[in-house]
Amino acid sequence: MSRIDRAPAAPTPGAAPTAGAAPTAGAEPSESAEQAVPRAAMAVLVPLMLVAFIATLDQTIVATAIPSIGTALHSITTAPWIATAYLLTSAVSTLILGKTGDSYGRKPVFQFAVVVFLIGSLLSGVATSMGLLIAARALQGIGGGGLTPLVQAITGDLIPARHRAKYQAYVGIMATLAVVGGPILGGVFTDDLSWRWIFFVNLPVGIIALIIIAARLRLPARQSHRRADIAGGLTVTGFTTAALLVTVWGGTRYGWASAPVLSLIAAAVVTLAAFVLIEHRAADPITPLILFRSAVFSISSALFFLATLVLFVGLIYIPGLMQDVRHYSSFEAGLFLIPLLAGLIAATAVSGSMISRTGHYKVFPVAGAVLAGGGMLAISRLGATSPVWVLAVLLAVAGAGLGFFVQVSVLAGQNAVDYKLLGVATGALNFFKTMGGAFGAALFGAILAAGLAGRPATAHAYLHGYQTVFFWTVPAMVLALILSLVMREEPLSDHMLDVAAGKAEVPEY
Repeated sequence: MSRIDRAPAAPTPGAAPTAGAAPTAGAEPSESAEQAVPRAAMAVLVPLMLVAFIATLDQTIVATAIPSIGTALHSITTAPWIATAYLLTSAVSTLILGKTGDSYGRKPVFQFAVVVFLIGSLLSGVATSMGLLIAARALQGIGGGGLTPLVQAITGDLIPARHRAKYQAYVGIMATLAVVGGPILGGVFTDDLSWRWIFFVNLPVGIIALIIIAARLRLPARQSHRRADIAGGLTVTGFTTAALLVTVWGGTRYGWASAPVLSLIAAAVVTLAAFVLIEHRAADPITPLILFRSAVFSISSALFFLATLVLFVGLIYIPGLMQDVRHYSSFEAGLFLIPLLAGLIAATAVSGSMISRTGHYKVFPVAGAVLAGGGMLAISRLGATSPVWVLAVLLAVAGAGLGFFVQVSVLAGQNAVDYKLLGVATGALNFFKTMGGAFGAALFGAILAAGLAGRPATAHAYLHGYQTVFFWTVPAMVLALILSLVMREEPLSDHMLDVAAGKAEVPEY
């Protein structure tokens, strides 16, 4: 059995039934939706939605403020690490915390994630140097990586499967509000208060959520008899850190043939080899290597990586372009992220509906690569006096192209694996998504720094630097186009068609 539709869903082994827990797959509940979802579960959904809001808000609100933070802390070229540090640690913690919640119970793991996220937010807000801020963001990312997957998983624990899509939609609405509101709030806080408030805003929301979760959330206790894959977590962390530092320091701080860069390359190779060996032998690996025997899953992972890489280039460097070249305020610059994100959200919804109706998905990443690559190429050719409405239209086009990747990367990747691996496959796909954002922030930060090296800090110099950044996203989309063309389209299972239509959820991991 190599595909999802050939294996039925099964309840989590060892999980005790609780009030509000999902019924056994295939059961026909006799209760109405209101009776099936107890009031206690509904009360807990409110703090879950708040956590989903601040977890998503963190990405867009910080992106808007990065140029201002770099200026305030006198470190413009290293400012992209404000995003990179968070993405690096959250990529790994997404895998680890999701698995830990499955093994030892989601409530304590979720509480841990929220507390670490809030401590990191507080330390980020009071940081007095770029180094301290980057370290605080790395800590914040350890908690942040577990927030969204654990919110989704706990919602799955509380709500019967028959009615789950309705309540997952509420969580999704909060995340969408955060995506659109992030650029606006980031600009308002930076211009009218202080950039520090983009981190402080998490504290009251998170504390309220923690109090309600502690008092009202009741989930079954779990105890795993398998050894935790600590070695796998450490080696994947070592690999991603070394690889990211190569992209940041290579050709800028150090020459490509210098001892530091060559040492980092060697460390990346060694830790990757060690990770593969450990995962091959682990009883309960973080990332089962059997996933990558499927060419469709491997290509889906690569597409998710490339699309998120380009997305984060837009999120981080469009506000910088508008502030450094056109001298817009943080608030005004942040507004230019809205067409990018609106295009992405609209394309994700449209592609999901069309995939559900037709069962075909290959056309979307092909079209997405053309739209995103063409849009970013055109943006790289804009001058300092080009009409701003042209930029807004091109950002919407690029965002729509990137949105076409989202549904396909998830659906095709999940559809290509056995049902019993669906949870860890989802975790692995999200890992590649997060790493795409981390590499995008780091690699293109190095490209910008190289473009500005030896130049006076003028608007013309910044324009040239940003044009170079946007231009080098085009090869990523060319690669995505090639992968999309060679990817084999496998028939989607009935379950995946329902997921595309928003009628079903994938099992949590």
